[in-house]
Amino acid sequence: MRLLVLSSLVLLSGCTAMLLGSGSSAPSGERSAARYAADADTTAAVRQRLGADAVLARHAIGVSTYKGRVTLTGTVESYTVRNRAGELANGVAGVTSVDNRIGVHAD
Repeated sequence: MRLLVLSSLVLLSGCTAMLLGSGSSAPSGERSAARYAADADTTAAVRQRLGADAVLARHAIGVSTYKGRVTLTGTVESYTVRNRAGELANGVAGVTSVDNRIGVHAD
């Protein structure tokens, strides 16, 4: 009888580990709900920072965040403005890196 109870406990503990996984709620390469929320907060903070800049506020700069990596898109009139956007984004809490894909148009 003891062996049956012990075997059952071992079996159940294995099932629990299988159901709960390794503590991560998202498969490798995907974001957990907490990471998704943190990325959304980071995106909002970067947009706010860029919108507070008098020059950058005049441009439609796209901002997206994935696992702390911010991607900037859009078009501006100079490399100085492009670089300013990247610097401001990089200074926001939660940003691990910036992929500055903002284009510069020549008039």
